[in-house]
Amino acid sequence: MSCIVLLIVKQTTRLKQKSKQDKPFYSTKEIFQDNWEDYLENNDVREVEKREVENMLSCKKLKRGCFLYFCVVCVKFVIVTFGCNSRLCSCCGKRYPDKWADRLAKKIMPKTEHRHMVFSVPEILWWAVRNNRSLQKVLMDVSAKTIKECFRKTLRKDLEIGIICVLHPFGRDLVFKPHVHVIVTNGGFAEDGKFVKLSFISYDLIHKKWQYNILTVLRDYIPKQIIDLCFRKYPKGFCAYIKPDKLHYGKGLINYIGRYIRHPAIANSRIIDYNRKGVTFYYEDHDGNKHFKTMSVFDFISAIIQHIPEKNFRLVRYYGVYSRNNTKRFKKIVYQSVIESKILNKSRERRVVYCPSCSEEMELIAYFKRSEEHTSELQSHSFISYAVFCLKK
Repeated sequence: MSCIVLLIVKQTTRLKQKSKQDKPFYSTKEIFQDNWEDYLENNDVREVEKREVENMLSCKKLKRGCFLYFCVVCVKFVIVTFGCNSRLCSCCGKRYPDKWADRLAKKIMPKTEHRHMVFSVPEILWWAVRNNRSLQKVLMDVSAKTIKECFRKTLRKDLEIGIICVLHPFGRDLVFKPHVHVIVTNGGFAEDGKFVKLSFISYDLIHKKWQYNILTVLRDYIPKQIIDLCFRKYPKGFCAYIKPDKLHYGKGLINYIGRYIRHPAIANSRIIDYNRKGVTFYYEDHDGNKHFKTMSVFDFISAIIQHIPEKNFRLVRYYGVYSRNNTKRFKKIVYQSVIESKILNKSRERRVVYCPSCSEEMELIAYFKRSEEHTSELQSHSFISYAVFCLKK
């Protein structure tokens, strides 16, 4: 029986290697596996960076724990190992946003239009945010404050607005470029509970208000000369991009948020060359033009890990209607849609694994928790022994 289990694991590995020969495939994890130890010897890293990388490198390994499944038709075992949920991992970095989007469906107001905005600061201020990472929260708080002030001034009413802020510390070229993506309700709730829709947004107002609010707060952190320079150099305000298309509630909105708002710094598909000394990847600018960039492996690793936030720092924050205290109160006003129910029911479905040989549903026979005390080899033998024991029963 042990031969069967080992055969399944090895066969999967051979299939992956064969696909790599057909088309070169490079991953962030592979680059870190080859160079992380050397990088640590030559560079100082934060503790949170070291922990996050180690989590990624242990992804899908037996020591993280696993489920053991058995096929009664083929009499075969399949081990399903656990992921790392690291924000660096290209595999978990895709799966985690999908789960996050499902959880977000509980908060999103049904039958309500939303808008997507992006608040950024000029390059002259990036160094301040990188050297003082607490300013990342300031960017998010001031973004929410700016939206509230602009909406209330435009509609001339004191409204409660739903705002979800997501911090992106990186640009498409992996440069430290802090900016805030915002999903905001296209209007707000008045004191009588009625939703007041916003039909017009003044770009000039939001640009100048964003500039004034953020520079006012940053006066306590950066020299006055830089503050004055920003006002002189950007007389029309800081960039606050407003996506022209409105986002309608439903599966499309949830998928949009999960796909675009939260994602790893770089997808594996963007890495086009790696030779253990350098890494070449591409990125597209806002006009759709493709650019290629080559970095040494150490510079590439530095560019990736610099975006890891400090421990317990929340990259997603909720304001107004979507804050913890207000979500339930305002959702009683709005009728729950059928789409939301389907999304929530889907997220509660049990895990089903099908046999890779006969495609029949497999039976879950064992769950192994994460263990740092045993090596992968010892754990694999324990899986086999336990599987044989279950069959004898």
